[in-house]
Amino acid sequence: MFGSKCDKIKSTSCSYSLFLMRLLMGWIFFKAGTGKLFGWFGGNGLEKTIGFFTSINLPMPEFQAYLVGSTEALAGLALVLGFLVRLVSIPVIIIMIVAIVTVHNQSGYYYPLMIIFASAILIEKGAGSFSLDKCCSENCS
Repeated sequence: MFGSKCDKIKSTSCSYSLFLMRLLMGWIFFKAGTGKLFGWFGGNGLEKTIGFFTSINLPMPEFQAYLVGSTEALAGLALVLGFLVRLVSIPVIIIMIVAIVTVHNQSGYYYPLMIIFASAILIEKGAGSFSLDKCCSENCS
């Protein structure tokens, strides 16, 4: 029963362009998430992230800062590795929708919209070449 669903989640196209897109998106999200949590790569760190979330009236800003930062960091790492890319792309889309509604609605929504569409492509096509999903997939040998 679950075998075919799991196979669909892990299956992937053998495309090199998907690999490049996934690698770039993964790096962007890993950098953003670790920046929010730890201040790495020039990020603001947790305190400033909480302060920003408070300033835009997000409910439970401390919880949201931990949730968004850890989701971005872990999703970014999973994208770089090509691990469960279809599943990982879902929270990335959710984060970008929230970003459009809360922050980017006044300052331009083009960047998060591009990330949403790229994530949708990864959901449809899979991780591409050089991915842990590919290693587990029968579609690419």
